[in-house]
Amino acid sequence: MGRGADSRGRSRWLWGLGVMAFLGVGAWGLWGHRPPPPPPKTVTPAQPPRMEGLALTEIHEGDKTWVLEAKKADFHPDQATISISGVRVEFFGPGEDIRVKAEAGLFNTKTRVLTLKGQVEMKRGELLIQTSEAAFVPAERALLAPEAVVITEAGLKVEGKGLRVELAAKKLVIAQHHLTELQVKDWRGKH
Repeated sequence: MGRGADSRGRSRWLWGLGVMAFLGVGAWGLWGHRPPPPPPKTVTPAQPPRMEGLALTEIHEGDKTWVLEAKKADFHPDQATISISGVRVEFFGPGEDIRVKAEAGLFNTKTRVLTLKGQVEMKRGELLIQTSEAAFVPAERALLAPEAVVITEAGLKVEGKGLRVELAAKKLVIAQHHLTELQVKDWRGKH
């Protein structure tokens, strides 16, 4: 009989140890294995500040050199640029007044370089220059049109590529000339 009581004591002790182990594993499972935290919310990149209109005026040594107007503008401070659309620019200087318009553009606030794209038109009096891209480089006071250009004036049409308009010198230079058309009103001429 002594053996039976000893074996019951041992079995109670093992039974108690098993219950304790089971409860320990259960508690560890509840507190030790918490479900992973939910993934962080995706951060949508901040939209650049949008302006419904933009007007900039450049003044050099007391004289207004150009005025830029845009219907819409997005400021990108990390790139120091302003994306613009519905662009109109007017350049001023001694004896010059050139109006430029374009569908879109990019203005660099550090270098002051203005790049225009999409149906760019430059006009001075009867002279009209059309191209797909142009840039104003303030250090050279020049408008550069690297792509195909068409220049028209009463009775004259010139086509080429790589135009440089030097505003201060009032000079146009085409790097590659393709075509010149001249319309003559009266061929009769006098002898």
